[in-house]
Amino acid sequence: MKLITLNTWAGKLKEPFDTFLISHKGDIDIFCFQEIFNKYEESTEEYINDKGGNGTILQDIAAILTDFDAHFCPVAENVYGMAIFLKKGIEVIQSGEVQLYKNSSYDPDDAESDHDRKMQWMHIKQGKKDLLIMNVHGHWNASGKDDTPHRIQQSMIINEFIELVPYTPKILVGDLNLNLNTHSITLLEKYFINLVKEHGIKTTRTEFYEGESRHADYVFVSSEVLVNSFKVLPDVVSDHAPLFIDFDLF
Repeated sequence: MKLITLNTWAGKLKEPFDTFLISHKGDIDIFCFQEIFNKYEESTEEYINDKGGNGTILQDIAAILTDFDAHFCPVAENVYGMAIFLKKGIEVIQSGEVQLYKNSSYDPDDAESDHDRKMQWMHIKQGKKDLLIMNVHGHWNASGKDDTPHRIQQSMIINEFIELVPYTPKILVGDLNLNLNTHSITLLEKYFINLVKEHGIKTTRTEFYEGESRHADYVFVSSEVLVNSFKVLPDVVSDHAPLFIDFDLF
């Protein structure tokens, strides 16, 4: 199976992003996206400061990925969140979400305030093999991407969920908003192989990112996942780079 994970930058680079989807839709089984708007309009209450994002990116992706089923996970009301697109024919055994961070007083006009954060998960099956896919857009902090109590708690919550399904092959992907050598990442490595670290990936960001922290996006796999190839794709369709994994299950 083949999977791509990408923080879409809320679809700000629409034409390159659409071209990217068209070029990859034929050979990818699973797309995991972060920063997805669902019919976000100017008249909608400003739960998220979109700053020029594509308010209908969920619908636009679905119009291109017609051979996929869309699964949207709302984070801020029903207008902003994450999405997993599964190629038709992949069976969904069970799906859900896990609350990673809660902020009932989130203010989109406050530059240091962060909205709720969740982990979207899907237990899928193809043939006789099943897999747990986890899609995360991790807690953001204005101070940068180092450890904070909330981020450490986030990793602990993810690990607690993983411990509930110990024998199922797992892949955890997404924009974790974390530097590579944080304790928050080390906690996840208790149960996973960190492919970004294992492959010596220097950056998961593109030329549109102006910050100093060059890591944010990750692919983690459990030991039951056989990795055929893993790479950062060269396509510049966001301020984040797409991550690609080709894998089999033992």
